[in-house]
Amino acid sequence: MKSRLLFFTLIAVLVIACKSFEPFTTAEEKKAQLNLIKDKFQLTNKEFKKIKNEDSILFTIGKSLKKNIKLSLIERRLDSFFLDSYDRRDLQAILLMDYHLPNFKHELNRKKDASGIEFKNIEEMKAFFSPDGKFETDMNRMLGMKKKKDSTDKKKEHK
Repeated sequence: MKSRLLFFTLIAVLVIACKSFEPFTTAEEKKAQLNLIKDKFQLTNKEFKKIKNEDSILFTIGKSLKKNIKLSLIERRLDSFFLDSYDRRDLQAILLMDYHLPNFKHELNRKKDASGIEFKNIEEMKAFFSPDGKFETDMNRMLGMKKKKDSTDKKKEHK
């Protein structure tokens, strides 16, 4: 009985002592971010309330604004979120992609008939990404690149 009480007391102390991760260091920083978003985007009260308590989204939008990502692009991403085309994770992921790859166009494909790469198990994935797999040829085909023949291959084989 005493060991249980001690165990639960230790767990309670750990839970209380641990600080959860928050992207903003202070409440003032979050408030400044909210004001910046209010000023930059014409959001309705309903839309603003939807993102107001999502710290990760606010932080990601703030990073995008600081890096001077196009406002029209961020607005389009937010519109998709407000229309429930994106969930919170999708919005955050696409905003981060915009942040890290600003000169690269990308969209999330929600079509049911969209083609993509699917793996049934890890072995199938490893085989695909191996040097003898289809990954390199598929990427070359998608990028419109032809594999150049290496004239030294024949010389290497004969040695």
